[in-house]
Amino acid sequence: MSWKAVEMQVALPRVQDASKIQEQIQQRGQFIQDTLAAKQLIQDELRRKNVNESEYSARLKNERNKKEQVISRKRKQHNIPDSKIPHPYLGGRFDINS
Repeated sequence: MSWKAVEMQVALPRVQDASKIQEQIQQRGQFIQDTLAAKQLIQDELRRKNVNESEYSARLKNERNKKEQVISRKRKQHNIPDSKIPHPYLGGRFDINS
């Protein structure tokens, strides 16, 4: 089967288009792998920080519990009822001016 001149004029530009499409298809796989790797790095970083934050919050809870135990021990030693102890950061008066 021989190619006529008119068919060659149509076929050659199509070959270039096909090669561009083939190259894009090959690069798509690499692009997908790159984006997956980037997402994985971000997730790993978030997990790493999450673990550190959990340990930090657990340590704060332990310190808070120790302070509460010390305060309750002092209350028992001095026989002070809970209603007599002022709140650490709330005031004792209301301001109703508006």
